[in-house]
Amino acid sequence: MKVGLVLGAGGPLGWAYHLGIVEGVRKAIGRDPAGADRIVGTSAGAAIAATLLTGVSTDEAIELISSPPNDDERDQMRSVGANFLRRPLQSLRPVAPELARCVRHVGVSTALVGLLPAGLFPTFMLRKFAADQSWPTQLWVPSVRLDDGRTVVFGRDQIPATLGDALEATSAVPGLFQPKAIDGARYVDGAVASSTHADVLVPERPDVVLISAPMTRPGSGPIRAMARRTLEREVAALESCGARTLVLSPDENVLRAAEGFPRRRPEAASDIIEVACQQTVAAFESR
Repeated sequence: MKVGLVLGAGGPLGWAYHLGIVEGVRKAIGRDPAGADRIVGTSAGAAIAATLLTGVSTDEAIELISSPPNDDERDQMRSVGANFLRRPLQSLRPVAPELARCVRHVGVSTALVGLLPAGLFPTFMLRKFAADQSWPTQLWVPSVRLDDGRTVVFGRDQIPATLGDALEATSAVPGLFQPKAIDGARYVDGAVASSTHADVLVPERPDVVLISAPMTRPGSGPIRAMARRTLEREVAALESCGARTLVLSPDENVLRAAEGFPRRRPEAASDIIEVACQQTVAAFESR
């Protein structure tokens, strides 16, 4: 049986939620999700996929997502802030205005991203999720290339020099983080095109696909609405090729456990993981 695992975008909540899903799968069926034939990780999902495939324990991953920046990272952040203050107008220029002319090909959301500023913060801190090892063969990491607005799937379309490069690229939230340059091209958050990218698995013809989709959690707003619509289309595409799908998204119990996370309650990561694990076990038992 061919198994696919999709870990979607979702920020810090997504990090903790995915860890709970992973623990829940282990508890529910006694199998390690790292053994999936193909793992698709977008933004936060790519970070947790990296920890899963490089052997980082759940406790070690909790430490990664809960620990504040170290002194060197703070110094680099201060340097970035100082550069912005020296040249504020230049820093606020649209990052890729030419994408507005490609709206028919790349979609409205991607075209609008090109009109945002490049972002103030560097992405180097996201490398902490990547151990220093070769690219995991079953991992695919979608990111959006700013030069043409196309989605590039690292691990399928090209393999960057390091896993850390891909994590930086797929997590570079437009307007917040600086684009990541890889081989002369600039990349931003894969969630610009889709929070999950589950449909990249269609040509693989998987039998079963588990999708963890933090951005489709309860709540209003255009970003979540777009995430839900996109995921519905992706699930339909997978099921039309014969795949059975199980979609998990943070429920009200998870959101209550996540109140104040990560800034006011960084310790809430453990609570989120526990509740997400319970949700996953219950979902498997009900099938």
